[in-house]
Amino acid sequence: MNDLKYMNIQKIRKCFYQGKVWTKNELAKATHLSLASTTNILQELLKNEEIFFIGENDSTGGRKSKQYVLNKDYHHILKVILKRQEDCYEFICQDVNLLNQIIMTQSLSSLQGTKEELMILLKDILNKDKCIKMMSLSIPGVCYQGKIGVCDFEQFENFDFKKSIQTFYQHQMILENDVNIASIGFSCHYPECSHMILVYQPLVEYIGCGIIVNGKLYNGFTHFAGELRFLPFYTPQMQDEMLKKNPAELLEKQLSTLCCVLNPEMIGVCSDAIDDIKKIHLSTIPTMHQPRMIHVKDLYPLIEDGLYQMSIKGILEEER
Repeated sequence: MNDLKYMNIQKIRKCFYQGKVWTKNELAKATHLSLASTTNILQELLKNEEIFFIGENDSTGGRKSKQYVLNKDYHHILKVILKRQEDCYEFICQDVNLLNQIIMTQSLSSLQGTKEELMILLKDILNKDKCIKMMSLSIPGVCYQGKIGVCDFEQFENFDFKKSIQTFYQHQMILENDVNIASIGFSCHYPECSHMILVYQPLVEYIGCGIIVNGKLYNGFTHFAGELRFLPFYTPQMQDEMLKKNPAELLEKQLSTLCCVLNPEMIGVCSDAIDDIKKIHLSTIPTMHQPRMIHVKDLYPLIEDGLYQMSIKGILEEER
């Protein structure tokens, strides 16, 4: 497929993946493609069953227009969240269609949080749903080229997840840090803001943040961006102590650092240790440079949103 044809098909596909009902004329207008090109692309997508013809709209006196919609079951997506609790490790799996409608949910709480437990859970779900062609995983740690580095699930550290899962799953896979994923979900709620940060301060382990620059996730050279635990101001022992006795001061120092380095327009703050972000004062930052602060009460709906957005983007980029 030549590049121009591929680009034109992608324009049409992106319209359908918005979940709307479309006519040929509406698609041609939205994509600035000719009616002839739009017709050819619709025929190809219909042949592949990526879209369906669902009927004709009501006539206003002229010829009725045919209506088309995305086949929501063309692919299914498996969203996987590794969530570290205070007294256990939790695996949360959600199987959804292309419209993010839930097909099946399975979860497992574990005292150890082992790789073997996750693999058994994934194999079970994949055996139940053969339509899963995209798997997206949220990991509380550093992810780079399919490998997991520092991680709140200790048994996953230095684990080549991509290599291991390819023994029983050969389709698309996305592996990303949990706060990075949540920041993508967060940005979808504020599309007018292109420079923002999402910070998460858990009760267990260390703070992390996702960085959105020009509307896109910034990972850094080795996907290490946002690992605030490694700032040289406090040792891990000092951070543990402050998290217990004065989490607001610890968070203020870290947020002030982010403001100085990145100068975001907005910061979303989710803290399991502080019930009201009004207690946070960035006194060292001049007022005119202080960002808008948004209190995020629950990180995990944002992770679910981010996993879906990343999955759809991956599916659109992969099809060729």
